[in-house]
Amino acid sequence: MQPKSICFFNSNKAWGGGEKWHYDFALLARNHGYSVCVVTNAKSALADKLEKEPGIHVLREHVRNLTFLNPFALLRLARFFTKHKVEAVVMALPSDMKAGGIAARLAGVRDIIYRRGIAVPVRNSILNRLLFHNVITKLIVNSLETKNCVQKHNSGMITADRVHLVHCGFDVEEFDRMPTAKLVERRPGEILIGNAGRLTPQKGQRLLIDMAVILKQQPIPFRILIAGIGEIEAELKAYAQERGVSDVVQFLGFVSDMKSFHASLDIFALSSLWEGFCYVQVEAMTLEKPVVAWNVSSIPEVASDGETGYLCPSENVTFFADRLLELMRDETLRKRLGENGRKRVIDNFEIKKTFTDFETCLNA
Repeated sequence: MQPKSICFFNSNKAWGGGEKWHYDFALLARNHGYSVCVVTNAKSALADKLEKEPGIHVLREHVRNLTFLNPFALLRLARFFTKHKVEAVVMALPSDMKAGGIAARLAGVRDIIYRRGIAVPVRNSILNRLLFHNVITKLIVNSLETKNCVQKHNSGMITADRVHLVHCGFDVEEFDRMPTAKLVERRPGEILIGNAGRLTPQKGQRLLIDMAVILKQQPIPFRILIAGIGEIEAELKAYAQERGVSDVVQFLGFVSDMKSFHASLDIFALSSLWEGFCYVQVEAMTLEKPVVAWNVSSIPEVASDGETGYLCPSENVTFFADRLLELMRDETLRKRLGENGRKRVIDNFEIKKTFTDFETCLNA
């Protein structure tokens, strides 16, 4: 039976891909006629955004890993679910699964769903086994990589028929409506290669600096534009200086206008060593930019080698740089792969399609 009231439960304080998914799907659910409420942490970027939205009820609650042991917090959550006649709860984090799942069971919520957005096995603890056997009714995964990981390592915890693939989704129409502005001045004949993400080891920007050393040996003028901030920013800038490429590697800092960033590029270089859905990759593809990335985690589910760009053996800097050079030399190739990328996003990851997959999960 299709639920009429849904609660999205996400206690992460910062904004990221998981919070964007909960934000987008909460709005889509409201717009599709569902009664929608949201539980967040007391400090929450997600709550800050959703509290401005009409028709969505937000509860801020102090949620930590051991909140499930606090009977008063569980009762507050259960009363909130009961007050809003919640029939399905969708939870984001392990701490949410414990506190939100138990409270939802106390409130008699019919469908208690945990969304797994990372290809890492669920910890096979006694508590998690109890939750998956007695509380959690379904598991949503954001990629085939995550699904395969769960089925390989947690098959005794949850059966395959309770696991549902729902990609994150991307609102192409909304993105197309956004204006663009010039972010950088292009030098004569210059190829602009972009990268965006937090400046952390996971995002692999250090490897981009190594690639810049290789690309600089060629006669084609280029710049690598890196958008983002993070804990290794000073280290990366020093490394670019040390390798003699600080003139062709430019750190832009935090960029709020990502559409204008992508519109400024010729090629998007995704250097992440692993990713979930990776919205920046999809943004680049939507703007018809070819993507070069490592062939790891769920990246190959979004990009297609030789069709939308190139997938490279993990951390093989020379191979990656050679693919960049191939694209730098051939404007026609860049155009063809970019057009294919946009079509792939529309055909597979447009948010209306992924919300339909979400409703299929709710109705299962």
